[in-house]
Amino acid sequence: MATISSHLLNSVDGTHANGVKVTIYQINSSGEKKIFFETETDEGGRILKDFELSSDDCTCEYEMVCKTADYFSEKKVVSEIIVKFKMEDPKKKISLTNYYISKWIFYLVV
Repeated sequence: MATISSHLLNSVDGTHANGVKVTIYQINSSGEKKIFFETETDEGGRILKDFELSSDDCTCEYEMVCKTADYFSEKKVVSEIIVKFKMEDPKKKISLTNYYISKWIFYLVV
């Protein structure tokens, strides 16, 4: 079973970015995109989801889209953040937190 985890942090005020809408798309070799998973970050700014992946799923690319505009009530400089990744191993944990994307994102909004 593969696992996707991420932790979004608001580096402006040091809080967890809870309630951020996140959509993960699966993109096949033809470039066709479909929704793979939709959720919101929990109270701790996290998402955690296990997936059973087929061999076809492991050949696709994935795109995580974090809808950040709604998170900020006043400043909406960055409307969404997109991270592309692969899940080539059906038993691996993919931790998007390791890239510290949220810190880059929220520094832009200051």
